[in-house]
Amino acid sequence: MTANSDLLGPKRLTKFERIRIISIRAQQIAAGSPLFLDENEIPEGLTDPVELAKLELEKGKLPLILERREGDKISLLDVRKLLK
Repeated sequence: MTANSDLLGPKRLTKFERIRIISIRAQQIAAGSPLFLDENEIPEGLTDPVELAKLELEKGKLPLILERREGDKISLLDVRKLLK
């Protein structure tokens, strides 16, 4: 296992990682999971789970660790650091 300094892959989320995170989080929200957003961060009338998941990701509110693998190397990365 490698540390964040030995980053595998790009320094940002790939479009595939981004879509996977949003889709999994949207399923959780649709199933009743509490939001990581404060009331004042949610635009009025927004109830779509996909849009809420995108907003959580964009605001860096998701406490997720992403695992990237390349051969026998594994890199664990905080998703919030890949958003910058």
